[in-house]
Amino acid sequence: MEDTDSMAIVATKSGGLLPCPGGPYRTDSGQEAIKALSREQVQQLSREFAALNPYDPEAVPGSILKIEDDNFDPSTGRQRQLFCLAISAKRYALFLKDKKGNPVLLRKDINSKNNRWSEHGLGHLLNPINPENEDREWIAEAWLGIIRRALRLQVSTPSFEHIPAVGRITVSSPAVFRALRNFNAGKEYGNQIKPFNFLLTAHVKQLGYPVGTDPEHFHLIAPFDPDPRNWMKTAWIDQYSGNSYRIITSVHNVTRQTARVKTYGEVLQEYEFHAEAKCAEVEGQPCGKQTCGLLQRLHVQIDQIRYIGKESNRLADVESGTVHSESSVYTDYPDPRRDEWQRKIVPALRKYH
Repeated sequence: MEDTDSMAIVATKSGGLLPCPGGPYRTDSGQEAIKALSREQVQQLSREFAALNPYDPEAVPGSILKIEDDNFDPSTGRQRQLFCLAISAKRYALFLKDKKGNPVLLRKDINSKNNRWSEHGLGHLLNPINPENEDREWIAEAWLGIIRRALRLQVSTPSFEHIPAVGRITVSSPAVFRALRNFNAGKEYGNQIKPFNFLLTAHVKQLGYPVGTDPEHFHLIAPFDPDPRNWMKTAWIDQYSGNSYRIITSVHNVTRQTARVKTYGEVLQEYEFHAEAKCAEVEGQPCGKQTCGLLQRLHVQIDQIRYIGKESNRLADVESGTVHSESSVYTDYPDPRRDEWQRKIVPALRKYH
């Protein structure tokens, strides 16, 4: 959960060892552990950074290493113990524990100045309780369930678990608009879908693509409808071919006319067990879905160098899941001097000539 201008410091009131899989220390009971700083040590670190403050101390006093307000109770001003559950770099939530040990999320204007749960990886989805409402409380409910499972507490199943996971996009490119040609045909202008109108978008489950389609060039869109009861009834359109399909959420085999889409429950399960691709587990191997504990930097070995252009105008499409192939986002600039055939394969063949 760290960033380029911040850090998350493991600290408690008095410091000491905290159990953590992969930690370099051992508790009295033999558990792997990490060493937490005390609050006073963190305060001292903050004071040390005050000397690096580049601003006029009368205008901007204090340290450039500011201890966040989240650490303090907004009603009493006293420092409190925060907890964090982090799935990956941008997927984390901060919480407190009540007297019974139950997690309590940090909520704006209740126990914090801001909501402190991440929407990264879920923000593109509609509110499954009321799709026309911009309220993101359903994400808070999902995070609370994730945290309670991590703490081995009882968790209730969300009411929206079996609803198809649907997002909202706009008709923002000619390619998407062309796919709506058959839908618009014969309709009066007022009833047609026009550029920059809203659309629904669904996410097909692995092995859930209609028979005979290319998963890298298949994505379902539909006219915007805020009623989840209609999502299974409507005709969905493949934005690449313009063909129409029905969606299902059951485990039954798909056909040439149906696609098996993810439900909110399945999306949340994938979200909860997302592997952190940028880090390695304690043995140095890439993180898996079940990796837990202290991570380390992932060591990589350069195999080849490719010059690519990262087309920033498509990054939002990647985030929303409407682009499935990296070739749609990256432009490759081949360098003849780095041709893999000439550098690797030809020399290897010559050895055995």
